[in-house]
Amino acid sequence: MHSDNISKKQVARIINISLSGVDRKRRDDNTFPRPYKIGGKLMFSEKEVRAWLESQKAARL
Repeated sequence: MHSDNISKKQVARIINISLSGVDRKRRDDNTFPRPYKIGGKLMFSEKEVRAWLESQKAARL
């Protein structure tokens, strides 16, 4: 079974920004997916991140 949990580093790779860029998105963009903690580690939902990215692309059109 594939886990939907991804790290901040993986988020940065998916949306092609730096790790500090992910932090800025979290702070400044209230539409950006919110992370959660698993075993003390900050994780994101890959589905939510990809859906957010698609919504950003659609908003450009």
